[in-house]
Amino acid sequence: MTVLLPSLESTHRQRAILDLAPLLFESCRLLSVVPAVFGTLWNFYRALRPPKNDWGWSVDYIVCILWSVLTGWQCLQLTTGLLKRWRVYYSPLPTLIRLLALQAICWPATHFTLTLLDHEARPLICWTAIGTTTCCSRSIQMWVTSNIVEPPGSSSDANMKRRSKRKWNGPAVLRECVLPAGIAYFVTVWVLMLSKELGGFSSS
Repeated sequence: MTVLLPSLESTHRQRAILDLAPLLFESCRLLSVVPAVFGTLWNFYRALRPPKNDWGWSVDYIVCILWSVLTGWQCLQLTTGLLKRWRVYYSPLPTLIRLLALQAICWPATHFTLTLLDHEARPLICWTAIGTTTCCSRSIQMWVTSNIVEPPGSSSDANMKRRSKRKWNGPAVLRECVLPAGIAYFVTVWVLMLSKELGGFSSS
């Protein structure tokens, strides 16, 4: 009996982790949007209350909202894609550790970019750089996880399988990464040009 107790305790512990795994995975996955959410809220606040009441800054901060929302979406998709891969390759605990480690990289990287490029002086440049980098990272993630496939008739991540080779899906990258960034750049350029024509509003 004394020999079997540790084994039973270990089994119960493993079952508890497995029961909590979906909730923990989802919570850690949603952590990926936290920097973008705070950035969007800050940009919205600054658009309403621009520095020195110069409404020219509001134009920049409004466009920054577009880029911060794009950043949040791409971060969520990137994390979701990697999570699917990790659930195929690893057990729940190592997968959870990797999810947390990913956020430990992305959060400081966002803060470092905002600090390096001085978000108070040039917010639009900061968020354009962050959004563009995130789109590029997302395209790499799509290639890395391209060997993870869903069996026909399955709708659960737990049933994902891996195949031997990765492949570069150009149309998917264009649709998921290039097109959203292209739209954001198109809006940015036109807003800056119009603001310049209407009075040189932009301060970045």
